[in-house]
Amino acid sequence: MKTSKLTLLVMVAVMLAVFTAACGSNNNNNGNASSPAASEPAASASSSPANTASEEPAATTKTITDGLDRQVEIPTNPQRVIVLGNFGEVTALGIQPVGTLGYYIDKYGAERTAGAENIGQDTADLEKVLALKPDLIIIPSYFKPEELEGLSKIAPTIATQWGLLPLEHLHILAEWLGKEAEEQAWLAQYSEKAAQAKEQLKSFNLEGQKAVVIQFWSKKIYQHATGVFSPLFKDIGFVPTEAESKLTSTTEISEEAVVDYVADVDKLFILVDGQADIDTYNTLKASAWKNIPAVKNDQVYLVDSPRWNDYSTAAMEWMLEDLVKIIK
Repeated sequence: MKTSKLTLLVMVAVMLAVFTAACGSNNNNNGNASSPAASEPAASASSSPANTASEEPAATTKTITDGLDRQVEIPTNPQRVIVLGNFGEVTALGIQPVGTLGYYIDKYGAERTAGAENIGQDTADLEKVLALKPDLIIIPSYFKPEELEGLSKIAPTIATQWGLLPLEHLHILAEWLGKEAEEQAWLAQYSEKAAQAKEQLKSFNLEGQKAVVIQFWSKKIYQHATGVFSPLFKDIGFVPTEAESKLTSTTEISEEAVVDYVADVDKLFILVDGQADIDTYNTLKASAWKNIPAVKNDQVYLVDSPRWNDYSTAAMEWMLEDLVKIIK
């Protein structure tokens, strides 16, 4: 009997030992099973840099082909721009230059050129340009090679192609500078301004009337293609004469040839710059041009040459403003 009890005690002890070992084993397994779960946040955290690294960082520069057919690397978001050409288009895109020529400061006025340093009246002073620390310089393509070379040593310098129409320049610059939204905003604003001007002039029945624009400049007379004065023809509704419609570029015309060139116009616009040009017109009005119908009917309008000959988006707006004033 004692032996049986002892055997029973031994068996119970063995069972307890096995049970204890099993519990210990389960506890250890549970602890090990929790480790991967605990390490998951660390794994997730370590995966973030991998994802970030796989994304392409935003480019800070891009390469464009400028108006001189040069490949130029420029900033994608220039902050300090010096403008030596196409001032009207650049500012229409919402860019405020840090420097420009005195020529533009005089023409565009203090409000539109606010914040722009004068770096020279007609040509850029390289020391002044350097002092402004530009990250981009914009010039017209007619600049001399040595001027382009000097400016290019200071900052990326891009040339716009001389001879394009204002809206063409606006579109190209918008693409170069990533300002497509600003371009569309300006076009919408201009369209509204043109519609308002046309409405204000509606009672004068200008649409369909023939108009010609000539320019007095340096004791010579020039005739222009209609695209230069698109507000008159496209927006207000004047129509060009047959001779004018054939023009593709600005050309000189003699005093005598003007008589036939404007013989059938309803309105004659003459760009003048100062009293000397006004005196020239008054002399011609009383002599060689006295039999021109527009002269006889007092339908000649002398307009401000610096505003109308800027060949810019700004000039397009100025023409609308001036038309409303002089016609009314």
